[in-house]
Amino acid sequence: MTPRKSLQFLGVMTLGLFVGVAAVGCKGADKGRKSTRTAKASIQAFDPNADVAFEFGDGGGGGEIPDEYGVKMAFESRFESFDGCVAEYKERKGIAAEKQLDGDVSISVRLNPKTSAPSGINLELSSKRHDDEQLKTCMKNAVDQAPFPTYDGAPRVVDFSTQLDPGSEIED
Repeated sequence: MTPRKSLQFLGVMTLGLFVGVAAVGCKGADKGRKSTRTAKASIQAFDPNADVAFEFGDGGGGGEIPDEYGVKMAFESRFESFDGCVAEYKERKGIAAEKQLDGDVSISVRLNPKTSAPSGINLELSSKRHDDEQLKTCMKNAVDQAPFPTYDGAPRVVDFSTQLDPGSEIED
C-alpha cells in the first residue's frame, strides 16, 4: 500500500470512528427526563399510483410478502367496529336501526412491513353517503386498529371491499 493510500485509508477510518462515537454518544441523552410531547393520530391517505421508494439495507427491500390469510383476518376483525360506525351514522341521521343501508365500501390499505399499523388508508363509499366525512373517518379509524401482520419486505397495498351495512340473517 502506498503512503498516499495509507493516509486515505486512515482518514476514512478516523471519520467512520468519529461518526460511530457521535451516534452512540447521543443515544440516551434524554433518559430520565419526562417527555412533554404529545401525539395526535391522523390516518394518511396515499396515492395508489405513486412510486414506492425502496430503502435497501433497512429490511424494507426484501422480497417477502405479507401473509394473505393474516391480512384478511386482521381486516375482518374490524367488522364489528364498522357496524358501530354505521350504527352511529344511523343515530346521527335519524335513521331507524333496523333499516339496512345500501352501498359498498372500497378500502385500500398500504401495509407497513415493520409495524402492524398501516401507513395509509384510502376509503370510498359507493352510495349517497360518499360525502359523509364523519362516517369515513370512523371506518378509517376502525381499519387503522387492525393488527396487520409484519413482514420483511416492501410496503404493499391491499384492497378490500364489503357492504356498508350487510344487515343480519339468522341461520338455522
